Amino acid sequence: MAQTKRHFNAWNFFICWLVSLGQIAFGYPASIIGVTLAQPSFLIAMGLLDPTTGALTKNADQLIGATSGVFQAGAFINVFIAGWISDRWGRKAGFLWCSLLSLFGGALLCGSRNIAMFIVARFFAGGGSWGFLSVTPAYSAELAPPDLRGLMVGLNGINIALGYGLASYMGLAFFYSDNAVAQWRSPLGIALIWPFMMLLVCFIAPESPRYLLMKGRVEEAKAITLKLHRIKSDPDDEFALSEFYQMSKQAEIDRTLDPGWLELFRRPSYRKRCLFAMSFAFIGQSTGVLVLNNYGPTIYAALGYDTEYQLIFQCGWISVGIIFNAVGALIMDWTGRRPLLMIGVGGCCVALILEAAMVATYAETNSGNEAGLRMGVAAAYIFLAFYSVGVDVAGVVFYSELFPNHIRAKGIALSIAVIALTDLVYLQATATAFANIGWKFYLIFIIISGLGTIFVYFYLPETKGIPLEEMSALFGDTDDIAVYAADIHLDHTTHEIVVDEHGQEQLRRRSANQQRASEQNARTEGKGLTSALGNGKHDDATATTHVDKV
Repeated sequence: MAQTKRHFNAWNFFICWLVSLGQIAFGYPASIIGVTLAQPSFLIAMGLLDPTTGALTKNADQLIGATSGVFQAGAFINVFIAGWISDRWGRKAGFLWCSLLSLFGGALLCGSRNIAMFIVARFFAGGGSWGFLSVTPAYSAELAPPDLRGLMVGLNGINIALGYGLASYMGLAFFYSDNAVAQWRSPLGIALIWPFMMLLVCFIAPESPRYLLMKGRVEEAKAITLKLHRIKSDPDDEFALSEFYQMSKQAEIDRTLDPGWLELFRRPSYRKRCLFAMSFAFIGQSTGVLVLNNYGPTIYAALGYDTEYQLIFQCGWISVGIIFNAVGALIMDWTGRRPLLMIGVGGCCVALILEAAMVATYAETNSGNEAGLRMGVAAAYIFLAFYSVGVDVAGVVFYSELFPNHIRAKGIALSIAVIALTDLVYLQATATAFANIGWKFYLIFIIISGLGTIFVYFYLPETKGIPLEEMSALFGDTDDIAVYAADIHLDHTTHEIVVDEHGQEQLRRRSANQQRASEQNARTEGKGLTSALGNGKHDDATATTHVDKV
């Protein structure tokens, strides 16, 4: 069926928004460590700061790095577990698993008595929170219509940034508490709200119809699809019925294909998808975004600002992310994914060059140049604007679209695992790198993001508006496509699905254009309408392959 207009359904948007809230359960725990490490009360309680001298204790840098490193290690492991659960028992089961793991890890964090307990708790909290980053985009993509998938999956990016923002806001709010313990335990305790919220969402959100079709639960899938994609301007539900027909026929093929992990690398076209997704995952994190996020207060301290201003700047920085993630989600279905991905990585590279120059010139030399220090803060803000609109929100949509139904959860899990592993390496090294080589650490991110911009320009495909069932055409797997949306029509008299031979829709449109041109010529020359219609008619344009009832 030709996609000529936006198929917006308010209930569908609401469900996709509810599902995307899982990213707050990711973003808040992932970001809270940044403001926690900025609290002197936490550092003292964990034995990382000498309250008398105000200096870090021995091995403090390594232990601080470990709090971030084990979080990413837990993430790396659980994204695979969460993907397997989502494929085996459904997308909602993946939500339940991640919620329970997040609650367990979050409770341990809030109640930690020493740094060893805190580090162990971060492992479980990292697994639970990053599991949402793996499960939620696939869930959203399978619920959204093709022409609004950028917006509805892009809600995930907005809520990632919102989770980051809430962590920063809570860190700043409790900084003013007179209770030293409450300053850092309370923001950690608030992290328990979000996974509990997602347990409640599981009672409202429907299961993915594509998952149900893969399990042979056809009637359930049809009911959900009609409810989510029914629109007022389409009283016969032509769009929803045609989309469901395509989904169901594709599921018949997908159920016969190998869904194993090895197939992701054994089959050339799947291997190419993995290469694109994993490469961009590495490039996106090699902009240094999580380093700036988790060590933001440390960087502002290097620029000469005290604890209060460090937290204020961190809140402002995160707020930029929320705004520009929203911008990216709103424009992505118009601009496409590829331009945003390229602009995002390239813009990050330029902003990093500026940030490194300000730190090297003014912060590390203690020059006291106020304008230079402010420019360093501004460069970090500019960086996040580019990252949010072009990497964060566009990236999460891109990963969710690339893979076919039977391996989508695994493909996304693999992409997110690369992100977690990349962050693990960078975050483990960051504290030591800043202490020993300072601004030169930025050169790694500058070089990789510069090369990454070139990679995006020359290699990444555009996925805008393409039904998930047709994405295989981008990678040469046309034999795996059951039917094309452009070839599906509804006979409004019999309410039967009519499927044209592939390519007939284009011929039909060409014939219609020729017919209109003939009519115009006939009017101009004074000829009758009947003659014009006769001259413009192409019988083969209406050839069909079969008719099915729905």
